[in-house]
Amino acid sequence: MTYFFRPALTAFIILSSYACFANAQTEDKLQFSGFARLIMGYLDDSNAEYAGYDNSISLGEQSLLGLQADYQFSDTISLTSQLVGHTNERRESGLEWLYVTYKPNKAFQVKLGKQRLPFFNYSDSLDVGFAYPWLTLPKQFYETSFFSTFEGLLANYEFPVSVLLINLEGYWGYYDDDIYSPDGGVETKVTGLFGFNTSVTWKNWNARASYNQGNTELTLLSASQFGEQLRQVGFERSADWLDPDGLIQFYQFSVNYEDLNYFLRSEIAKMEGESGPVPDIDSFYVSVGYNFYPYTVYLSYSKRNLYYNHPENEIPFGVSDQLNALAGGYVAVTNGFLDDKSAGTKIGIRWDWRSNVALKAEATHIDADEKISGDFTLRDLGNFDGSAILYQLGLEWVF
Repeated sequence: MTYFFRPALTAFIILSSYACFANAQTEDKLQFSGFARLIMGYLDDSNAEYAGYDNSISLGEQSLLGLQADYQFSDTISLTSQLVGHTNERRESGLEWLYVTYKPNKAFQVKLGKQRLPFFNYSDSLDVGFAYPWLTLPKQFYETSFFSTFEGLLANYEFPVSVLLINLEGYWGYYDDDIYSPDGGVETKVTGLFGFNTSVTWKNWNARASYNQGNTELTLLSASQFGEQLRQVGFERSADWLDPDGLIQFYQFSVNYEDLNYFLRSEIAKMEGESGPVPDIDSFYVSVGYNFYPYTVYLSYSKRNLYYNHPENEIPFGVSDQLNALAGGYVAVTNGFLDDKSAGTKIGIRWDWRSNVALKAEATHIDADEKISGDFTLRDLGNFDGSAILYQLGLEWVF
C-alpha cells in the first residue's frame, strides 16, 4: 500500500502545485516546464539487486515526474523552482531546486539558492532522461558522488577566444541532508563545499575539467562510538580511521565529440576521502553512438573501482580478554567496509517518437567481483556470481 501511495501522493502534490501556479500566472513572466520518466526494468539474476531492480518487473525505481517554474522579475533577475516526485523510496521527493538568477548580460550569470552540484557533464539533467541518449546514465560513473545538490552561490562566465568557446564556473556552499544507501539514509553535513570547472569547445569537440572539495560530517553512530572507546584506551590510529569526518576531494575530466551522425562521450573521475569509512573511488565511462533520425543506437562501457585504505590492526590479540574483545570488534567493523569493483556494458536504442517524447530500450551487462560491499548500486542477495543483465524499457517526456 505504502509503495503505491507514496508516488501517487507526490504526483498529486506536484500537479496541485502546478494548478496553483497556473492560476496565478501573470502575463509572460511566469513560465512552466516539466519532464517525466516511465522506466520499467528487470534483472535476470535472483541473487542480486542492481540500481534497485531485482528478479521481478518493476516500474518503481527510476520513474518520476518533475515540474519547473521560472518567474522573471526583470530583464536581469529571475527565480527558478523545481519539484520532483520519485517512485524510488530511496530518493526524497519534493523541492529539488530553488534559486535566484542574476544575469546582467548573455555571458555572465550568478545563481543563489538550492541548485545542482556541477560535478559532471550531465549534472543539470540527471532526472531529465530526454536530455541524454542512454536510458540509465552509466551507474558505475554517475553514482561516484553521494549527493547531487547544494545550497549556495554559483557563478558562470562564457566567452570566445578565436575559434574556441570558453566556459568558466565556480561555486561555494554547503550540503545538509541525508545521503541514501540500500540500508537507509545517513545524516550528512558538508561545509566549506566549493569547486570550479572549465570547459573548452572547438567545432564538434568539447573538453571539461573540474575540481571539488568539502569537509564532510557523517552520522555513523556505531563507528564513532567504537572509535571513542578505542581512543580512551590509547589506540589513536585505529580510532582515527573510524572517525567518519574529513575532507573529500573530487576530480573530473571529460572529452566529447558530436555531429549529426555520430557521438563520442566520455568522463573520468576520482574521489578521495580523508577518513577511513569514506572510500576512494576511480571511475570512468566511454560511449559511442550513431544517429539516424528518428533513431539513435549506442554502446557504452563504464567501470568503478571503490576501495578503502585499511590500516593494519594495532590492537594485539592474546594479551587480555578486554583487548581480545576490542581487537575482534575492530576487525569485524573494518571488514564491513569492503572494496567494490564493477563494470557495466550497455547497448541501447532511442526512438524520438515526437519532438518531446522519446522511447528507449536498453540492456546492461553487469560484471563485478564476487565480493561486493552491497552499500552501493549492486547488492549481493546471496550466492551472486558477479554477472547479471538488466533489461529496461522507458518513455521520456518533456513538456
